[in-house]
Amino acid sequence: MPSPDDNIREKFHNLAGTTNTDSDWEPVISIGTAAEKVGLSVSALRKYEKEGLLIYYRTPTGRRLLSRADIRRISMIQHMINDTGLNMEGIRRLLALLPCWELKPCDCEKKDKCRAVTDNVSPCWTIERTECEKSGEECRVCNVYRYGAYCTETMKSLLHDLCDRNGR
Repeated sequence: MPSPDDNIREKFHNLAGTTNTDSDWEPVISIGTAAEKVGLSVSALRKYEKEGLLIYYRTPTGRRLLSRADIRRISMIQHMINDTGLNMEGIRRLLALLPCWELKPCDCEKKDKCRAVTDNVSPCWTIERTECEKSGEECRVCNVYRYGAYCTETMKSLLHDLCDRNGR
């Protein structure tokens, strides 16, 4: 029987046409190498992190590492900036629309206490003290972070599907 995470991943894959696997998320690329691959400076990639668009894996010594999936995410961010005219604030606000509590899904008690439900400006992985964080979940491995950004161009479909499913 598929787990709820498998269902989320499948839904995101279907909406976004992505095929990332768990091995694609293995942190193996230095930030310098990643910058070369995507044609950006290291400082630009650090800004993506500061703006909440990326979560880097950190080694015990603090070194930032990225995965192949992170490289695709950076390319997607560049597409949104260069081809659709969004700036980083616009991308962050678009990602803030992801209803993580519906996609995971959270139990009602957790949902009622979580700041991610009421914050309309920041994606859930940038909000401190969410219920997920309190229970020890790591945002970098959460399917909402991993696959939600692939739904930016089909966000309406995702939100309508969730509303239809919940009878709203």
